[in-house]
Amino acid sequence: MRFMTWNVWGRFDDNWPRRHRAIVDTIHAQSVDFVALQETWSADGTSQASMLGAELRLSSTFAPSRMPRDPDPGVQLGLAVLSRYPFLGIERHALAGETIALRAEIRLGERSLHFLTTCLDWEEDHDTQRAEQAGALVELVEKLSAAGDKVFVAGDLNAPPDRPEIGRLLSVLYDCSPEGDTYSSRNPYLGHGEWLADHRIDYILSATEPSRYRSWLAGLNEDDGLPPSDHYAVVADIAVAD
Repeated sequence: MRFMTWNVWGRFDDNWPRRHRAIVDTIHAQSVDFVALQETWSADGTSQASMLGAELRLSSTFAPSRMPRDPDPGVQLGLAVLSRYPFLGIERHALAGETIALRAEIRLGERSLHFLTTCLDWEEDHDTQRAEQAGALVELVEKLSAAGDKVFVAGDLNAPPDRPEIGRLLSVLYDCSPEGDTYSSRNPYLGHGEWLADHRIDYILSATEPSRYRSWLAGLNEDDGLPPSDHYAVVADIAVAD
């Protein structure tokens, strides 16, 4: 199955409608089964997730979570999941503070597959909060895995691989992400002095060790030579046995 995760940078920047079109085209070109989105928006009775789902013919769900605030007070940012398969269930799980994980469940043979996305706190001085959120996510993964179901976690974890919060997650999850910075100073949308610049902070993780996988970055220059977001997308083909 093909999984994708992408922080799509909300409606920041005046070119967000054009960026949205490039996001649609990028996801379409990847022929994904599941997509996790962070900093995706909801406003005026609709959401970016529902628009993407309609255009790409994917099931969609959105949930607000703690994110940077959009300049427009009528815009709410959060998490979304898109799926080629119909949802068996959708649930929001509190991690710590106002940060949640959004879980989508599909039927996979006699078992379920749970696809979770989250965006851990982004501030440099929020080590304690990220650690609490990672711990809550580990407990959730262990609970879901105990039933024999497949569990995948994808999202913007706002920490590079050598940080303790990622180490906590990797105690129960296998990293299926590619090498390479997903938050790069080469990206023209990145602000100067970003503490996470030039790091890999976006991940696709599996609760069971995959027999094989391959992964890569996308969303580097699909907007007429520009990236569609301030993050690059992560895509992974992962062997998922029934």
